[in-house]
Amino acid sequence: MAAGQSPRWLQPSHYDWLSGYLRARGMTTPVRLMMALIAGSLALSLLVLLLSSDGPRGAVPVAMTWLAIGGGVAGVLLWAWRWPTQRQSQLFAVVSNGAIALACLAYPTPLASLNGCISFAIIGAYIAFFHSTALVLYNFFVAAGVAMAAAIRLATSGHPALAVVDLFLVLLINIAMPLAIQFLVRALGTDLVHAARDPLTTLLNRPAFFQATLELLAERDDTVHYLFVALLDLDNFKAVNDTHGHHVGDAALVTVARALPVAAGPTAVIGRSGGEEFLIATLAATPDTAPLAARICQTIAGLPVPITASVGTVCAPLTGVPTEDGDAHRLLTHLVIVADHAMYRAKRAGGNRFHHHGMLVTPADVTNTVMGSGPTPKL
Repeated sequence: MAAGQSPRWLQPSHYDWLSGYLRARGMTTPVRLMMALIAGSLALSLLVLLLSSDGPRGAVPVAMTWLAIGGGVAGVLLWAWRWPTQRQSQLFAVVSNGAIALACLAYPTPLASLNGCISFAIIGAYIAFFHSTALVLYNFFVAAGVAMAAAIRLATSGHPALAVVDLFLVLLINIAMPLAIQFLVRALGTDLVHAARDPLTTLLNRPAFFQATLELLAERDDTVHYLFVALLDLDNFKAVNDTHGHHVGDAALVTVARALPVAAGPTAVIGRSGGEEFLIATLAATPDTAPLAARICQTIAGLPVPITASVGTVCAPLTGVPTEDGDAHRLLTHLVIVADHAMYRAKRAGGNRFHHHGMLVTPADVTNTVMGSGPTPKL
């Protein structure tokens, strides 16, 4: 293990970046529908068994089965309501795990109870996709305990070989599939992190900037009411390359990239859009963009490199702004286009200054934009 690297079971959940990845690609609604259908189908299956002649009998097993059904219904309601927070998702996993355990322990036939433990692999796969290895192992140990209890019942009823074989298969599928998914997701996550970064400045590239900004919108609280987007372009940057060489130009880009987080603040999303162009998105309590835009210009002009920037800004109210799928992405695309036009106004005015889009985007404009009928900004 590399120095300073946590053991795999102590590594943090990858829920946030994977949720943001799905959200940026408009996939959260299909995933929510799929999870609601899975939770609902498990609850419906238990209800059918409970009402059949083969179902649980006795007050305690019936009560356990009803509790399991209630856990499934709670899962349906959660996924129908919204994309869950990380804590809600973890609670969903634990409740689903408990519901499956109750259902399997309540079933009177040991072979059916043992086979039912395969259902733990379903929630195990979900945990492996979104959460930590520690939660995967928790799900496995609960599955192993319930399966062992069913296997002992099956063996003592005169079927020891069947009990051993079925127990082995249940344990195998409940550990092999989730861990394989974990390895795959972590490998993809590492690749995506590298692919999301501009190799020179290490800032986010344009697609990753959009994804991170959508995550910022989705996780906002009630204290912020506006989305601020700035697009800046370094003035006369070609002259720097032509006069001093591309190595000096690259060094200037790196210097600017390091200075922007100081100027924009620690919560801002910052990306390199390409060439000498940068994007900034942040949330604000007021629509006044002038202080931040001025600070960006002053910070770049004050760097120990002979360079300035033209900055275009736009600010949109967050009232009624959607946080999922393509609507928020369309809004953000529109704001970047507006900021780009405003940046060219600043550049034509001489550079080393900022220009705010003349008309503040209103909630009605936001609605028109996400519906595809927003106004095209004029040069």
